[in-house]
Amino acid sequence: MEEKEKFVKELPVIKNLKPEEISKIYDKIIIEKIGKNKFVFEEGNYCSYIYFVCAGRVKMLAHSSAGKDFILRIVSSNDIISDNNLLFERRSECSYSAKALENSIVAKINVSDFSELLNRKPELYKAYAEVIDSHLTEAYIGLKNMAFEKVERRIARHLIQFAKNTGEKTDSGVKLGIKLSRQEIANLTGTTIETAIRVMSKFKKAKVITEKEGFIHILERHKLVNIAEEF
Repeated sequence: MEEKEKFVKELPVIKNLKPEEISKIYDKIIIEKIGKNKFVFEEGNYCSYIYFVCAGRVKMLAHSSAGKDFILRIVSSNDIISDNNLLFERRSECSYSAKALENSIVAKINVSDFSELLNRKPELYKAYAEVIDSHLTEAYIGLKNMAFEKVERRIARHLIQFAKNTGEKTDSGVKLGIKLSRQEIANLTGTTIETAIRVMSKFKKAKVITEKEGFIHILERHKLVNIAEEF
């Protein structure tokens, strides 16, 4: 019970409510534990909840007709996974999938309850709009990079972003707080696994990065930044 209270108080949008207002919707919020590589929800399935990540990390996936996945974004703690366009389009199917990258905890609230909350507290629309706007900006930058940037730059930029969001400083550099397979790097950057392997090997050979126990360590951040920003 205390754990749920701690999570609910930190949820985006919800945290802007006063304690007595949070208590009124407390029972409408469901906390779930999602095991590593398990789906929070799947594309095409019926969807009626707004989801948040409380702990861990969840990747949002789009599936192609050829059976390939593309990672739309990786969602960390205290962020909205997405609303699947449920709030405004009232779609009944999930537009994409969400899958846990590691053992995670998510919160969910029925879309009708969340919509009622926003209608009752119009000032929360601003907080909600800010979150969604940041997601759209991130998506726009990602699409622009895939359309115009070399794959080395795309991968370097994602590694820098992960270092910023999840990194832990070590004696030798920065350890990313998330394990990324070559396939996941390929899915994130819109390239093939063979190219992802080649680029990561190139970074390792140049001693820009190394890997220990599945975690990427950035050894020379300034060199990675130069790769990400070179013209």
